Amino acid sequence: MPFILSHDPARRPRLLVINPNATEAFTESIRNTLNADVELDFYTAPAAHAPPCIEGVTDMILSAAACLVELRAHVDKWDGFVVACFSGHPLVQALRELSTAPVVSILEASLLMGSSLGSRVGILTTSPRWEPLLERDIAAMGLSKKNSAGIVSSGLAVLDLEELPRSSVIKVLCTAAADVLQDRRGADVIILGCAGMVGLEAAIADSCQLGLVVLDPVRCGLELCLSLMRMGAKTSKVGIYAPA
Repeated sequence: MPFILSHDPARRPRLLVINPNATEAFTESIRNTLNADVELDFYTAPAAHAPPCIEGVTDMILSAAACLVELRAHVDKWDGFVVACFSGHPLVQALRELSTAPVVSILEASLLMGSSLGSRVGILTTSPRWEPLLERDIAAMGLSKKNSAGIVSSGLAVLDLEELPRSSVIKVLCTAAADVLQDRRGADVIILGCAGMVGLEAAIADSCQLGLVVLDPVRCGLELCLSLMRMGAKTSKVGIYAPA
């Protein structure tokens, strides 16, 4: 089953963390890292229809369609959603159309938080193809280029984050952080640009010893969604997310 649901009989606010790829190991890594004072539920996209990882636009579209088939009839069960893919994933916009609950993109959340913690935010991503894709998505958010230290590929594939030893992943990411983001581009905040890097921020900050702030986008997404839920904030239905 793609859902891992809470079983607390007392009704507390419920937040759904969505892994829009079909790799359960990524969901488990997220589940083992996050905690909150609300009921956290977790969902993995169905393996029969969704890709094992998101490596481009085609994967995003396939994964969004696969998730919507299963989720659209059940969105009223949750008081907030976090889409755990570091991209302009179409599932975010679709869920905002379907629900009044806040729907948070980990890309948007981490960029907003990073911009509050430093003057130049850099992103460590996986394969080189993500550099232009993320540049497009960030531009669509309207963020100023003067606050960007750029997007840098580590050369890792998304599935490498689960399959390689943790120490090897940290070493590769630290090399990218030291050689590119700080020395050449002046970053003072680094965002880990993939949900598969969940829980690595402290280890990378300690190993790199660069004095930079390192943000886990999944944690950023969770905390932003929790804040919106506590505020009682809802997705506006006047404008782009108005009912059809």
